Amino acid sequence: MILTTFLALSLAAGPAAEAAAALVRDGATRLQLGLHDGLTAAAASTASAHEMPVYRPEARAVSNWRSETRDGLLPLSLAWTAWAAPADPAFVARCVKLNNYWCIKRARWDGEIGGDQEGHTGFATAGQGADAAVSLLRRYYGEYGRRSALAIVRRWAPAECAAPVAIRGGPVRAAARPATPALAALAPQGLGRTLRARFLATHGRGGAPRRVARAPVRPAAAARPVAGNALRVQPWSALARMQGRPRPPLRAVKAAPLPTIATGIGEAPRGAAAIEPGRILDGARLAAEAAALPTLAAVPASSLPPALRPPAPLCGSDEIRIQAYAARIAGSVGVKPGDDLGLFTADGQATARLAPVLLAMSSVELGALRASPALVAAAIARADTERTAARRQAEAGPPPAP
Repeated sequence: MILTTFLALSLAAGPAAEAAAALVRDGATRLQLGLHDGLTAAAASTASAHEMPVYRPEARAVSNWRSETRDGLLPLSLAWTAWAAPADPAFVARCVKLNNYWCIKRARWDGEIGGDQEGHTGFATAGQGADAAVSLLRRYYGEYGRRSALAIVRRWAPAECAAPVAIRGGPVRAAARPATPALAALAPQGLGRTLRARFLATHGRGGAPRRVARAPVRPAAAARPVAGNALRVQPWSALARMQGRPRPPLRAVKAAPLPTIATGIGEAPRGAAAIEPGRILDGARLAAEAAALPTLAAVPASSLPPALRPPAPLCGSDEIRIQAYAARIAGSVGVKPGDDLGLFTADGQATARLAPVLLAMSSVELGALRASPALVAAAIARADTERTAARRQAEAGPPPAP
């Protein structure tokens, strides 16, 4: 509008202002082209930032797992380290790279875009993974009747490293071929139990018996004389000097009690400093800590402290693993592993106990990292909203036919 007005005034001034009008028109054209180029670049950057995530089988990860880790996991220092590190840090569990903070198996979930060889689901976003966790817990609690921590864990987290005994024990032998009817009639107990086979096993070529190597018999050690027949060792003899004299026990010397200072003279004890939430949640401080932590990305998992190591499958006893997992879940709401967790009401509405149970399960599955309370609260709110809308639609009934 301003450029148009200025152009009209320039034309009204006379022929002397034609050069000024041409300059204004040129500037307006350049301004429009620059604005168009800027909007195009901004749209391109926005599209690249919000491109659809994909699952990469070679990396066993979803393409946007780093940004989802930064926004949805705690502690923030480790989450920012995983986001900024050029290589995958050792403390990042495999389910973190799948945006699956509860290690849910594949079952055609909303947002499922892939899965690893163990069957864990790869979600497009961490929010969709949290939605699946809420839905699965609701199904366990309501449809399957698994209301205690033990009942949930026995189905939620099956054994991860239960290999067949033949595979763990040694090389696998070839499967035995079934015997033919003629062979079964000649050797009912197998070829290895026939008289000819046993003779060849105990004799070499020409019928000579094979020699079996046996361990040499060692002579028994000479018995020591009985205490009653033992000779008395004189304290001044050479044998006593070689054996050493028994030292008398040391007497404990008690230190003299220190004098106490009279009441009121000494320095008054200082109270514990109050925690300032502003300093804990300071963005500059978190950024500085995250900048100093990326060195952890190059450290192998065996060199990390136990608190930062990813959870390893417990192969010793599956029952011990299940009991420990159930104890963590039950302890988050203050009940025993065999008690009812009280996650949902009779009409299926989520209670206040659902959020701490989900947080505890995520902490067990991910090790050093865990889901943030905001991520869990948003998933529970979405589930309740969808359930309320579905109930109202069912109560309203189908729309009338035209």
